[in-house]
Amino acid sequence: MTSRWHIHVIDPDFRRRAGIAYELSRLNLHAEIYETLEEFCARIPEDGMVFVADKPDCGDLTEFANVLGASGRALPLAAYSTNPSPQRIVEVVLGGALDYLRWPFEPQLLEATLDRLSDLGERRARQARRGAMAKAAVEHLSERELEVLGLMIEGNSNKEIGRQLSISPRTVEIHRANMMRKLNARSPSDAVRLAMLAGVDRGDDEHLIAA
Repeated sequence: MTSRWHIHVIDPDFRRRAGIAYELSRLNLHAEIYETLEEFCARIPEDGMVFVADKPDCGDLTEFANVLGASGRALPLAAYSTNPSPQRIVEVVLGGALDYLRWPFEPQLLEATLDRLSDLGERRARQARRGAMAKAAVEHLSERELEVLGLMIEGNSNKEIGRQLSISPRTVEIHRANMMRKLNARSPSDAVRLAMLAGVDRGDDEHLIAA
């Protein structure tokens, strides 16, 4: 399962980086090496999982997790250090890490962590693909169709949508039918689900129309 994933290792200690690369190579995995979080963030990869040393000279892990999330590339993340305290492990996990390992890695724990990160990566990749497809479909909607969709998300009926847009309920039905056809939605709830996958809410109308 993990063989499909790049392992990005961020660690300022070159001896430990070499040791981790060797451990991963024994599992037929390749490690991409970085010395600091800053180096990694200068060009964030599109996929993979991240192993990062929990050391002050490497960078702030909570801020790092936030940067990954803001980039749209929330790669599965595991931290590690030599003698982590229970409190520190909790802080790092609450800050966005999926797991925390003690170095040197225990082989069984390492493989379990790789499996967890791989599973999460697969789920995030599928979700990203669904979101991209939904967004592409939404971007084909006309301005009026997008307005109707935004008001549907809020739970408005055709009559309420028509009142807010100053059009007749029959015109709303026409726009709604065209919108659902373009989205290939089988039902209003399906259209709303696709819109949510695309990141649409009522406040997104102007942005998506401009796009």
